[in-house]
Amino acid sequence: MEILDLIDSLEELVVQARRLPVGGNLVVDRKRMLDVIDQLRLAVPGDLRQAAQIIEAREQVMQDAQAQAEVILRRADEERMRRLDDNALVREAQERGQQLIMDAEARARETIAEADATAAAHLSEAAEAASRQLDDADEYALEVLRRLENQLQAFLDSIRMSIGSLQEKR
Repeated sequence: MEILDLIDSLEELVVQARRLPVGGNLVVDRKRMLDVIDQLRLAVPGDLRQAAQIIEAREQVMQDAQAQAEVILRRADEERMRRLDDNALVREAQERGQQLIMDAEARARETIAEADATAAAHLSEAAEAASRQLDDADEYALEVLRRLENQLQAFLDSIRMSIGSLQEKR
């Protein structure tokens, strides 16, 4: 919504501008106009920054899952080594080690899948919001340009009528 407020401020600057007596041009406060444009630039990337933060959070979750998986694998390996000392428990240790590895991999896959889903949802929401804001800005800019085109056309028509009037007097 901040970007829409800034666009309204831009429109207000144009509306409040003084008209020049000749040509119908406007005198706009350049500093205020540039300030509003700078604010617009700062307002747009907010969603993109948020998307980058979401991606960073996803990477952190993935790293944490990987670290957790490594800890589990290390523990499984330590457990296997302890049980190797007793020949009667070798088979049980191997089975337990394999089960721990599979569990760790399954948990890591689940954690990564959840992180991916969360990141994708946040990224999608941010992209949709950014797209809507850009569409609104484009629509507003198009509207302003059409009004400006109509004003310019009216000025041209007035100039042509004045030229025609002057030519008829000669």
